[in-house]
Amino acid sequence: MTTKDVEENDTGFYEVRNPRSTNKLYDGAFQLEHWDPEDDKFWANEGKTIAYRNLICSIPNLFLGFAIWLMWSIIVVVVQDTYFDTKKVCEAATQGVISPTCPTYHFNKWIGDNPSDSDYKAALYTVQAVAGLSGGIMRLVNTFMIPMSGGRVTIALSTIALMIPCIWASEILKSKDASFVQLVICAALTGVGGGAFSSSMPNIRFFFPKRKIGLALGLNAGIGNLGVSMSQLVLPAIMAYNAFGSSDVHGSGTYGQNPGIYYAILCCIAVTMAGFGMSNMPKEIHQLDSVWTCIGNWIAIHMLGVLSTAISTVILIYTSTQFTNAFKSPGTSIIRIFILVMVSVVVSHACLYFLVPSKVKTKILEQAVIFRNKHNFIMTYLYIMTFGSFIGFSGAFPKLMRDLFPDARVKSYSWTCAFVGSIIRPVGGWMSDRWGGSAVTHWHTVLQTATSFAVGIVCWKAKDKMNDGGDDSLFPWFVLLFNVLFYCTGVGNGSTFQMIGVIFDKVEGAAVLGWSSAIASFGAFIIPAFFGVAIKQEKAEIVMYAMGAYYFSCLYMNYWYYYRKDAEKPC
Repeated sequence: MTTKDVEENDTGFYEVRNPRSTNKLYDGAFQLEHWDPEDDKFWANEGKTIAYRNLICSIPNLFLGFAIWLMWSIIVVVVQDTYFDTKKVCEAATQGVISPTCPTYHFNKWIGDNPSDSDYKAALYTVQAVAGLSGGIMRLVNTFMIPMSGGRVTIALSTIALMIPCIWASEILKSKDASFVQLVICAALTGVGGGAFSSSMPNIRFFFPKRKIGLALGLNAGIGNLGVSMSQLVLPAIMAYNAFGSSDVHGSGTYGQNPGIYYAILCCIAVTMAGFGMSNMPKEIHQLDSVWTCIGNWIAIHMLGVLSTAISTVILIYTSTQFTNAFKSPGTSIIRIFILVMVSVVVSHACLYFLVPSKVKTKILEQAVIFRNKHNFIMTYLYIMTFGSFIGFSGAFPKLMRDLFPDARVKSYSWTCAFVGSIIRPVGGWMSDRWGGSAVTHWHTVLQTATSFAVGIVCWKAKDKMNDGGDDSLFPWFVLLFNVLFYCTGVGNGSTFQMIGVIFDKVEGAAVLGWSSAIASFGAFIIPAFFGVAIKQEKAEIVMYAMGAYYFSCLYMNYWYYYRKDAEKPC
């Protein structure tokens, strides 16, 4: 046995196991040589420094992933406001008879000439929805990325990939005649940001001891989720200001090109942090060969996600009412949403199984053991309730506010809910470490269920007031109740992740975290798509009632399997 094989010699001197990786700013090694965070001496002397450096570098990248993925939630509001404002100008200039191409962002080649207000509003939900669909697909792919590409390469290259849709969106939105199809494709490419979660969270999980997993994952996800509220807070101002020396879109006062430029700059900073500051697990955990092999593996797996996204996006476009009447009714429209999710899951898994190299497939099959454990599916069902609701309502909330309360100061409040849900997530992890994840999940699901029904009632009354030409007196209740709903999803995000950490071992748990978050992220597609159907029918409240019923079923599942006395897996 050499001195390197021991952690402490006879004099009490600690022997550093990772001498090239203990710098507070950067990691000089390709891989760590040893990792055991459950060893208190190792953790105190070097593990803590390495772990928190990785956490600090991971957070900005995940933050930007969420910010760019969900930037469409506020961009479509600005686009909609710009369209209706310039439409009024066009009508005033032509005594009510206007050219279909006069309003800025008219999208007449997709929506048609002079669409009704409800048709235009409903169409814009497609942009948010396709970003959510892509994010779900990319999460499925990213679930298997860390063991094959390592944390450093995966996080850095994912952020680099986000710069492509940022630059493209900047080019698209600088024109009043912006192409709707290009906008949809660009939104699909931002799904990389949503996918990053499924690699970022399992990666961080390896660095921390079990007693600190809840807080560490809560900080990574919670601060990362703040990217959503940052987009909703700052983008309205950025799109109204000549920030980069360019002109507004056709005199509309809207600088549609600004968000893409703004985020591309921030991505450069985050990539630098990931490239220099993050670490790869040692060979006994992840068998990585070289940096170039990691990059090659990342590109191969990433392109499978792009292929799956392309197939799903094409199906989404060609099953829309612009091409077929098969899904024109509300009922068939809802069926179409679930079909698209199932097709996306099947296509992405098929690509992973049949198109990856044999070496990569072996690693995927090793993680596929989670599909033989029923608790993987139960926890996924619960995580859809928490994160699926958070990310879905984050995408839909600003536009839903505008559609139900057209005269309210939507841009002043649109960021609040995602902010509450994000900052409370670490608290949910801490509460679960102290009182148990199933207990925290149980009581917050009770509140979440009641709040969903209450929001539905407010939506119903707000619609009646709007149809009667009434005021926005229900707007404060709408914002308040949605903030309560987001509080519940935020706490639930932290508590369900803590439950997964307790129910599963470290290796299996990482795969469950990745897969459950991948499936849950389809909420970013399902919920905006639901509202797109509901708004067209002026029945937004139905979505909230349906979600309340689903939350009630989650309450039972958590109680029966994890919370009750003599539960199968108390946690």
